Amino acid sequence: MTLYRNVASLVLAIMLLQGASGILNVTTPLALDFMGASSLGVGLVWSMFYAGYMLGAWFSPDAVRSVGHIRAYSAAAAIYCAGILSMALVFQPVGWAVLRLAQGAASAVMFTAAESWIADSTPREKRGGVMGMYQVLIKLALSGGPLLVADHAPGDLKPYIWAGILMTLSAAPLCATRRAQPVLPDKTGFSVGKLFAIPPTALAAAAVAGLANSGVTSQLPLYAKALHPEGAQLAATVITIAVWTGGTVTQWPAGLVSDRFDRRLVVAALGAVASGASIALYLGSRHFSWPLVIALGAVWGGGALSFYSVAAAHATDRCEPGQIAQVLSGMLFVWAAGSVIGPVLTGLAADSSLGQPGIFLVVSGAYFALTAINLWRAIVTDRPGRAQRTPYLPVAGLSVVEGAIAEQEPQVTEDAGMPAQPV
Repeated sequence: MTLYRNVASLVLAIMLLQGASGILNVTTPLALDFMGASSLGVGLVWSMFYAGYMLGAWFSPDAVRSVGHIRAYSAAAAIYCAGILSMALVFQPVGWAVLRLAQGAASAVMFTAAESWIADSTPREKRGGVMGMYQVLIKLALSGGPLLVADHAPGDLKPYIWAGILMTLSAAPLCATRRAQPVLPDKTGFSVGKLFAIPPTALAAAAVAGLANSGVTSQLPLYAKALHPEGAQLAATVITIAVWTGGTVTQWPAGLVSDRFDRRLVVAALGAVASGASIALYLGSRHFSWPLVIALGAVWGGGALSFYSVAAAHATDRCEPGQIAQVLSGMLFVWAAGSVIGPVLTGLAADSSLGQPGIFLVVSGAYFALTAINLWRAIVTDRPGRAQRTPYLPVAGLSVVEGAIAEQEPQVTEDAGMPAQPV
């Protein structure tokens, strides 16, 4: 229990951050629609968050190195909170795009500071259990945040006040902790050329996770509104909770199975589940009952929101310990790039004759391609031997993996690296 108490303040901080993010994930698309923005416009604003995240991913290690973990996190939380409250003052899509860019950059710094600290505070042999607990709690917070605004209208400003309160409070646990901060990170480089060292299946998973998953989540509240226009906010909240619950329930069992079988087969199976659920949601959205749509949303989440961590574990199986940081940096970079493009593509689909259900038709092809690539590679290439396989860890951030290297390569282990894949 002492181990969990050591990271409790850090986990609480990220839970509050994710609670605020969950509110914005539901409220932002509905409010943009209320302003008169098209689905493509919603996608463009959504993409700006991930563009900011890519920017923050580059300078966040330097920020932590310059001022320390607590100051970097607190400053980023203040910027994020100011961006949230400004959304209530600048109720206009173009202004929101700029604010979401700043929020994405701040989010990257916050995840880097908190998760590198968690990694430093957790012994390698206990890291799986700690990170499993961490992933469950932050996903519960992400899905629970929208409950605070389930009864608010799209034009109401209270959701931004709630999100601002949670984001402000997220800095309190770190500022109040008495525990010593970890050693400041060393500087390590990352180049696009290092992407070629990543297994093709892992790169494909990172691209699909960014392109398809971010594309769906950007339009999910509008999809719910199309099915339940009379109660859009509540419908968006319910389906968001269902999707993230599915991803939470599936992630850890998928990782355990991948420790016993070829990880590419597990990724292929999860991709197939996501593809099948996407097709069902496209074909049956206007014909299925609302409870069935919610159930299919949970199935989609179980497949789509679980394969990234398994693919990342496969990538670390195929590289030397000293290359792990660079490999996962590359995967996160590809994921972020896909997250910039995905919301635009699904926005175009939603504005076409396909309507909002068309977002699932667009992404179904990406999941099918992911399944095909992993099956093909599993058949034509040799699987790594058991001695080459690294234990599965749910990927919360590159810093977690770097912390796992600490016992082998002290000169690179303290690098906070690129931050977590936000959810």
